[in-house]
Order: sequence, then structure tokens, then C-alpha cells
Amino acid sequence: MRLLPGSRLSISLALTALALWCVPAQAQSPEGRARFLHWIVGDASALARDVVPRAPLLLLSGAAVLYPISFSDASVSEEMQEAYHGAFGDFLDVANEFGSPRMTLYVSGVFAASLFTKNSRFQDAAFTSLQSVLYAGTISYGLKVAFGRERPFESDEAHDFEPFSGHSSFPSGHATAAFAALTPWVLYYPHPLTYGLFAISTGTAMARLALRKHWTTDVLAGSAIGFATAYYLTRRHLGPGAGGRLSITPVAAPDAFALSVRLSF
Repeated sequence: MRLLPGSRLSISLALTALALWCVPAQAQSPEGRARFLHWIVGDASALARDVVPRAPLLLLSGAAVLYPISFSDASVSEEMQEAYHGAFGDFLDVANEFGSPRMTLYVSGVFAASLFTKNSRFQDAAFTSLQSVLYAGTISYGLKVAFGRERPFESDEAHDFEPFSGHSSFPSGHATAAFAALTPWVLYYPHPLTYGLFAISTGTAMARLALRKHWTTDVLAGSAIGFATAYYLTRRHLGPGAGGRLSITPVAAPDAFALSVRLSF
């Protein structure tokens, strides 16, 4: 059975509310349940205040970066399909699961389980992961509906957009979910081992290309939405100066264009 985005959101919110209600208070950190309820309300209003007024500028900036890359969409997709075999293909199959619709239920379960511990940092990381998936997923889904881009298996033309047509290639929901779910764990627990989580989320994005589900610009946009949302929420929850410093630099070459993302702690 395939759950619609609205259904997944409702189920996740219901599981979260049930966990907050049922877990004994002594099993939680000293701050109790209040901080999570405060974050749910405060973060949503903060996102609306900080992002909505800048939406036109963000869309124009995104278009300026992604449009040149879109001319390589088809060729990159073909290269990924050719590389999709052996151990690398097995890795992509596993990584693909980290962006599946079930990811929302997985992170809900991790958060619910965290409430039975007294480790407030673990609880906060789990909640931020869940919140990032929900918020970034909502943004991604809205853009999917608005842009109506055809997927690679639906069209050989990477520039086929039919707004509000039901096509849903741009941006990639899988890439959004993977980066939104895993980024908070890297920021809460910065360590060479946790940095490896970015390899998994990147693998999710690459899997979508190999499976002909998305174009390169779809997964770049989805990855950016997931990462940026998680980064924003983590910085709010950890406080000013936390979560590392982020720098994004465009890199141009004669036959390629990419973004260099650097996160320093």
C-alpha cells in the first residue's frame, strides 16, 4: 500500500503525539515534553518568517544555478545507469531506502524510542531529524506540484515542465528525505564516523538517477532542500554558533558545473 504525502504526515504526527503522551515523564530529560511542542510551533513560524519573504530570491538563485546544469541532465543520467551494477549497484539499492516514503515512519520510530532514554541530546537529534523530514518534505511536495516536471522514464526531454499536471520529478523527494533525516545526526554528533552518513544520502540521490526516477537537477534541488532545512532547524535547536559553519561555492569547468559544499566545525 502506498501512502500519500498527507497521509504520511498525519501518521507521523499521530505517532509523535502518542509518544509524547505515553512515555513516562521520568524517562525523559529534565526539560520534558515542553521543548518539542515549543519547537513544533516556533520553528514553523520562524521558517515562514525567514523563508517566505525570501522565496522569490531563493527560486531565482536556484534557477540560476540549476539551469546550466540541466543541459547535462540526460548525459549524467545515462552514465549513472551504466554504473548501476555490482557492489556499487548494491550500495545504491540500500541507499535508496533512506529516501523512501517509509523513512518518515522510521525516523518517527527512532524519536519515539529516544523518549525512553534520559539522553536529551539523543532525543533532540531524533526529533530534529523527524521535524526536518516533515518540513522539508512539505516544501519539496509543494514544488513538485507547482513545477510538474516529467521524469526520465516519462520523457527523454529534460526540460518538459507542465505546472500542476500531476508530474512530480522536480525536486527529488527521496533526496530531500535522506538529507533531511541524516544531516541532524552529523551536526549533533560531528565525527568522522557520522560524516559517512552524507555518503548514504548522496547514494540515495545517485540511486534516483540510476533508476531513471529523476534528473540530476531534481536530486540537487532535493538534496539542497533537505540539507538546508535540517541545517536551519539544528542551528535553532542547538543555539547560535552551533551546527558548524556552512559555505557553498559554485565551481565551473569547461564541461561541467558543480557546487562545492563545505561544513566546518
